[in-house]
Amino acid sequence: MKAEIRRQSIHLIFGSIFLILILLLGVSTAFEIILACFLLGIIISLLLVKGVHIPLIYSIVREVEREHEKEWPGKGAILFFLAAIIVILVFQELFIVVGALSVLVYGDSIATIIGLKFGKHRLIGKRSIEGTIAGIVASLPFLIAIFPVHVALSAAVIGMLAELLPVNDNFTIPIAAALFLKLFG
Repeated sequence: MKAEIRRQSIHLIFGSIFLILILLLGVSTAFEIILACFLLGIIISLLLVKGVHIPLIYSIVREVEREHEKEWPGKGAILFFLAAIIVILVFQELFIVVGALSVLVYGDSIATIIGLKFGKHRLIGKRSIEGTIAGIVASLPFLIAIFPVHVALSAAVIGMLAELLPVNDNFTIPIAAALFLKLFG
């Protein structure tokens, strides 16, 4: 559980940094940075798979990588960047991009932490009702700052339900949330 909490803390910190970059630099410039991080992430992942030990990165990945993801080091981060790239390319609007990524950064992280500590009622796999509700609540302040309450609440619910799909949630959450925000925001 400690490793997962560390993993989610990193998810929160770096996700927040990318959201701030998007807000400060705009979607186009942030896209270039995210694309560079994505490509760098793939290169680093390939090097790690080949046994190259990049001192700090190797330690971080080894510390927070989930057991079932060890064959693809940094999988979660790479899929985060890929989803961000897709959301930016497809939707392009600052508020949709920030809203969708907020559901991933805050909703997903808090859902995991609360679900691990307090989750009693299972949904699918390790997902719990308590975690899902916590993720919805954690996403709301960021979404309500941008969208009407009913749209914000619906986007948070859609994003957290997308976590239940059988595809990595770093990919499904922001795309589902962005799609909803584009259609109804």
